[in-house]
Amino acid sequence: MSELLELLDPDDPALVGEFGAEERAVYGYLHSRVDDPPTAVEVEDYIATETGTRNAQSMRRLRELRRWFVIPAMRRPRQLPVYPLMGLLPPEKRKPKRETLSSRVEAELYAAYNNRCAMCGKSPAEDNVRLVIDHKIPVEWGGETVFENLQPLCEYHNHGKQAWVSSLDPNAEAIRVSIGLPEPQLRIGEMLKALAGEPVPAELIAVIAREENSGDPLRRLRDLRTLGWRIRASRRKEGKRTRSYYTLVSWEPWPAEGPRAAVAAIESRRRAGKLKAVGTDA
Repeated sequence: MSELLELLDPDDPALVGEFGAEERAVYGYLHSRVDDPPTAVEVEDYIATETGTRNAQSMRRLRELRRWFVIPAMRRPRQLPVYPLMGLLPPEKRKPKRETLSSRVEAELYAAYNNRCAMCGKSPAEDNVRLVIDHKIPVEWGGETVFENLQPLCEYHNHGKQAWVSSLDPNAEAIRVSIGLPEPQLRIGEMLKALAGEPVPAELIAVIAREENSGDPLRRLRDLRTLGWRIRASRRKEGKRTRSYYTLVSWEPWPAEGPRAAVAAIESRRRAGKLKAVGTDA
């Protein structure tokens, strides 16, 4: 990271022109703690102290700063991750501000969902809720501001989703490198590789699989095993819940034809072999 050690002063005009007041406040806080990086809870506490409110937007401020700065979530054994301010990205790697949604696209989106929340179905007219536009794949994970990646959510479910996205922040980089790949097996496999040796919860497998309305995310794990990957399953008692985890032990190169086609061919050969054996016995 030696080439990324440059830091801007919190009052630098470049920051004033690029980030909002809350993002600049978080940057100033990270800058002041460059030798003692804070946890997510400390960042949230700081924002709550500065603004007088605590909400699910807190960690979004930090993620917004990542458009320009290297701020990884650094894991610590049996402790919360910390967020060190490592330095300024080179100009060619900085990302622009989020695109502003046009009023036309917004109107088309609300019409497509019948002016209802995509999660609970509530509407402003019938249930007195306020709808906001949500990115199905969050911008922080590489999601684009395009019609296919947008949906209306009521404020309640929008805040809930923001809190959930924040909870996955330590895995954000692994999610970003895999969630846009074309096949679910590729997405799951590349995420497992990015987190090699770490137990990955089943919920995160489902997020990456992106098979909300069809398919079985855990079936894709079996597909990877069919391709020769070794993935260890385990279960943990966490409070009142028992959660399933999957740890990548070893993997094989991706087949040239892609994992979906390769698995289909292997299963076809297996079925043919079984049919032939049955015919011989008869």
